Amino acid sequence: MSLGAVGAYLGAPEAHLLRIAWHRLGGAPVATLAIIVGGALGLVATEAIRISVIGRLVGARVTRRDAWDAAVANHLMTAITPQVGLGEPTVAYLLHTRGVAWDAAVAIPFLKFTTSLALVFAIGAGLVVAGYGPPVDGWIAASGLALFAAIAVVTVGVLVVCGRPALARRMITRVRGWAARRRWFASAAWQGRITSAAEVAERMIERLDRVRRTTWRGAAILVLVHLLYYASYIAPLVGLALVLGDPPLVALTLRALIYLCFVFAMPTPGGAGPSEAAAGLFFADLVAPADAIVVVAVFRAATFYLQLAIGIVYLPVMTALRNRG
Repeated sequence: MSLGAVGAYLGAPEAHLLRIAWHRLGGAPVATLAIIVGGALGLVATEAIRISVIGRLVGARVTRRDAWDAAVANHLMTAITPQVGLGEPTVAYLLHTRGVAWDAAVAIPFLKFTTSLALVFAIGAGLVVAGYGPPVDGWIAASGLALFAAIAVVTVGVLVVCGRPALARRMITRVRGWAARRRWFASAAWQGRITSAAEVAERMIERLDRVRRTTWRGAAILVLVHLLYYASYIAPLVGLALVLGDPPLVALTLRALIYLCFVFAMPTPGGAGPSEAAAGLFFADLVAPADAIVVVAVFRAATFYLQLAIGIVYLPVMTALRNRG
């Protein structure tokens, strides 16, 4: 939270302009509150849908309750660790504790993370090339484009490898052999863990191959659930901007998608700090600079800080109730 405060401070215009923008947003309390709460719950709901749908694609049944809990846990752990952190491993662990086989429990967040990352960064790079990016110097736009494209290419490369079972199994065998030869893993317990992990990885590859063999159907389903999730992600930002004024809706929506890629690319937990500081840079040409800061601050409250609060409160309560039952 401190990183976000510092970022907002660095990006903020004059204080009296911020107060005016806050007052205008406060003039529509029902709409603002509905956007904040609806945005926070909508993000969890669409993440739960992704987990449930991808579970079916890989041949595992994930109940709505388990998918919801996994979504809350994912957002909580993503908020307190850097972007490639503990969010997806937490999903795998929680699903396994709810009865999902390890290979499926790992395949679900792996497929969700890689395909969604490749899709959103490919979209972001395409929008920058099409001229929908923020009005920045050419070298900044080129750097951002290179970063977006690199993330998309690397992620697609991982998917290509995992989509070729024979190649993936050879790589698993090599990694397994390398780990088995390390002194640190010489004990029987570690050797057993290495063997077990390799077996899980091989079974996971089989599940991913099952999705690949669905050809266009599996790809179309993945694209649809990812687009639903990202639409719900940027909806609060667009809605808050509409409360404060009359921005160009299409341009704002496309810019919000690029901004989302920027947030995901930041190495801080949840992108906190740079995400708030860049509000004016991304949106000041579409809305007033003070409005941009306020919109992003409240948007981040709904999609990041409120997610953190939901996870901190919800997960311990639900765990206690399950243990009592």
